[in-house]
Amino acid sequence: MKKLAIALVAALVLALAAPALAADINLGGSLETRFNFGPKNAEEPWKDWGIEADNGMSMKLDVNAGDRIRVGLEFGEERIGLDEDDELDEGHNDPTGEEPGQLDITLEKAYLETTGAFWNGGPELVTTLGDIDVDFNDYVGSLSDGNGIKVEGLEVGPVNARAFYAWDQGQVGAAVDTTYADIDLGAAVVTDGENIEAAGSAGTEISGVKVKAEAAMDEGSNFAYKLTGETEVMPNVTVKGGYRDSENFSSQNAKLDDDDEPVAYDNEKGFNVGVATTQYGIDMEANYDQPTEKVTFSADKELELAGLNIKGEYDAKFIKDQAIEHKVKVTSPMELVPQLQGLELSAGATINKDNTEGENSWNVGADYEAPNGINVGAKYHSNDGPSAYAGLKVEF
Repeated sequence: MKKLAIALVAALVLALAAPALAADINLGGSLETRFNFGPKNAEEPWKDWGIEADNGMSMKLDVNAGDRIRVGLEFGEERIGLDEDDELDEGHNDPTGEEPGQLDITLEKAYLETTGAFWNGGPELVTTLGDIDVDFNDYVGSLSDGNGIKVEGLEVGPVNARAFYAWDQGQVGAAVDTTYADIDLGAAVVTDGENIEAAGSAGTEISGVKVKAEAAMDEGSNFAYKLTGETEVMPNVTVKGGYRDSENFSSQNAKLDDDDEPVAYDNEKGFNVGVATTQYGIDMEANYDQPTEKVTFSADKELELAGLNIKGEYDAKFIKDQAIEHKVKVTSPMELVPQLQGLELSAGATINKDNTEGENSWNVGADYEAPNGINVGAKYHSNDGPSAYAGLKVEF
């Protein structure tokens, strides 16, 4: 906590000194403290409850020095005592967070950004030096936390170009986008001097049908491609489909999701079809994916019942030779009682969990945000037993 106080005081001093420095300083971020209450032994959910602290912070500081130069500092969010699996971090033995030194604020990114030309009369470019994030292409042109230089905003006629050099990885890359004859075109290439990864795309609309083609090559000369299409065949009815092949493709610079899986490809080959519609106020969507032999269906509806605004959600998933998995969830804010504005009730059930016969579960819960900003909640899960939490989060 001492490090947190030092960081906040330093940020406050910078903000107060902004007029004297003739600089525009913007400070933003969040600070959260949360306590989870639950049983220490899942097999005995009503005995030996304990408290586990889950605290953290994030902070971003931008300093605009004049009209063209910006300094960026980003401090990463840290957790006290518990890791992502709610186990004690290595070296920690105090889940309450009272042990000295458990909050370690680290500077995750530092960069300089300037807007202007490289020569007199040249184009206005945005140049970033230091810790750069590159998001040029989902297949081959995404890097995070790289140290280098990035240049964006180069306009050559209808073509928009950008480039980067990450000296930590020894990689250089570029990307271009343009529109020609109502066709959106894009291309990206990344190389380390020996190996090359490249990708391209083209998309347009033909007679009301939105179509897009994507292709990429990894450093092993393996190819991935995807063809997709979507059209509204009648009011409130949209049909979509596609074909993909990325069986042996593996990019070193692919964009990843929260589970560290590529968002653009999945090493599968085959087609997929789907339909989405809204009928009688119900949003419905059904999809079939041939490579994984998976069928999904979802239906969502909001309705008013007995003075309550209720949102119902239903999801079903079927995989060949496995039982259908059903998920039902209902949520409703309690707006009828003025003193309990901010209270939301929820209930849900999963039948054939993970497509396994007999593994069913249900849960009920309540969450409340008090006028003073404190959040509290309680939940009961048929398999995991009861749990509760209390916390406060401030964003600035």
